[in-house]
Amino acid sequence: MNASLSEKKLPAVWAGLLWILTALHIYPILLVLLSSVRTKADLAASPFGLPKQLTFEYFATAFQTMHYLRSLFNTGLIACLSVGLCVVMAAMAAYAIVRRNNRFYRAMYILFLAGIIIPFQMTMIPLYKVLQTFELINTFQGVIFIYIGSLAPFSVFLLCGFVKGVPRELEEAALIDGCGRYRTFFRIVLPLLKPAVTTVSVLNVFYVWNDFLLPMLYLSDSKKMTITVQLASFQGLYFNDWSLIFAGVCMIVLPMLIIYLIAQRFIISGITAGAVKG
Repeated sequence: MNASLSEKKLPAVWAGLLWILTALHIYPILLVLLSSVRTKADLAASPFGLPKQLTFEYFATAFQTMHYLRSLFNTGLIACLSVGLCVVMAAMAAYAIVRRNNRFYRAMYILFLAGIIIPFQMTMIPLYKVLQTFELINTFQGVIFIYIGSLAPFSVFLLCGFVKGVPRELEEAALIDGCGRYRTFFRIVLPLLKPAVTTVSVLNVFYVWNDFLLPMLYLSDSKKMTITVQLASFQGLYFNDWSLIFAGVCMIVLPMLIIYLIAQRFIISGITAGAVKG
């Protein structure tokens, strides 16, 4: 009897712990949202309290001060080009590494793994010298090249595991039907990697979208700055307008939230599934 009661109480205890953890995760998000619609005086008087009066003027001010549409376009352009090119090349590299299991490709795989270990802070000065040599400082091309190199190791590492789940029989059947190696990859293998490619793409887009250091170092023109660098302009040396900063944060997060909600199904399937369906 006592054992049955304890078994009934255990799910309730776990549910309570999950609700507590959920509240701990949601509270900072709600704090940012509420702080973005509060007046400066209200926020200064009670930083963690409920708003006494709602105002949306800071969103309009942030929209103009950040040059939101222009910085949004700059960030989207850099993210789409760098992630798109990186994922295609990473998928091809992962396919070659898995299918051609010899010393050269094993060494290439180790080289990609080394790229995950080395932090960007160790390479940012040599990269600046390289971009300066090729006259790519303050250009989108230079930033995109660096992002491709930075994202490639992690992308290859993840995609290699998914390529191993693609049956060789499908490729052999395509080769018998007359498909070449590249056509087999783009027509047979790559579509089967759709969940994994979507997962890697979304994770990489999040990284590029939220990155502050790289565009700050290599983009000096205010018309080419990304959205996170524009947000930093709200911070002063002696004073920070927190209501304006919180409004800008909400405007930065909104596009990524929409992308995540659209691609959520593919992300979950890409993380949990590595086998071929059908």
